[in-house]
Amino acid sequence: MGIIQKITLAIFAKVGIGRVTKMKEKQLTLDKVPGMIVSSPKSPERFEIPLEMIKLMKEGENIKVHHSFPLRTMLSNMKNINLSVDSLSKNPAGPAMSASSEFLDELKEYIYSTGVNILEFVKLYPDLIFQGAGIIYDNAIILAMEMSQEKIDKAPSQETMDMVMDTYDSLGIAANKIAEFLRERGFAAQADHPLGGLVLFPPLAHKAGIGRVGRHGLLITPEFGSRVRLAAVYTSIQDLPFVDSTDHEWIDDYCDDCGLCIDQCPPQAILDKVVVHESGQITRVTQKLCFEYFAQYYGCSVCIKACPFSDAGDTYERLKALTEKSE
Repeated sequence: MGIIQKITLAIFAKVGIGRVTKMKEKQLTLDKVPGMIVSSPKSPERFEIPLEMIKLMKEGENIKVHHSFPLRTMLSNMKNINLSVDSLSKNPAGPAMSASSEFLDELKEYIYSTGVNILEFVKLYPDLIFQGAGIIYDNAIILAMEMSQEKIDKAPSQETMDMVMDTYDSLGIAANKIAEFLRERGFAAQADHPLGGLVLFPPLAHKAGIGRVGRHGLLITPEFGSRVRLAAVYTSIQDLPFVDSTDHEWIDDYCDDCGLCIDQCPPQAILDKVVVHESGQITRVTQKLCFEYFAQYYGCSVCIKACPFSDAGDTYERLKALTEKSE
């Protein structure tokens, strides 16, 4: 076991394992709260990255961690994950259920002021809720925040990892602020943190028309490609302008012909052919291969770097025109 791995395990053992375990228990017992919307039999179990990383480092004979963890940022993320659960008690007892168009304009303006780059309103369905999680309402505001292209282009690196964790933190803080903004105006709200969320965000954002899930299992957006992190806020507002979109379907055809993320994935974890399970869930990545490399090399992010859409600019429209021309 290398020195970095020993230090990492020591830090987690002292300040991490207990906190992460308590945080997980707090989040994944919300299905016991009366009135919560809960998962369906088709819903997946959440993969617990921090705990699985500790297990991997303890048991993996050939596992060598090459990075240091941005401890301060990780602690801030954990603080805001806990806040997203604890603040549920601040919801009004009889929340408002309807919002004017003027308020929705005000809400959007506020959301963008928090640093969120893309938002949409979408109905949540139970198949996307992780086992053990509970959601207060199925009225979802899905949020996306851009990750730095300059830092993604350096993946895998410490600089990339630090930026990704900073983005998680900034988006988690924004989600809690948005939930508080809604509560102060008489609505009930629940923030869902981007790190260790209660819901599968990519298919929810896909449904909302923000983008399309690509071969690498990540959301591809017109604005930033795969360089986004996702979060959500659920609210009592029943008359949001919900979207249920099939936009960006052409990306499926482009991804089928592209395959750069498959070719450039260091552990060759991205499947050439996706697996569709009886439950309807889709497997695009061999989790074990991906996670072992992810855990050792700065959280990787090579698939994001490899994706042509991540160049942004006019890439989306240019690739769309090329794809439609070849049909």
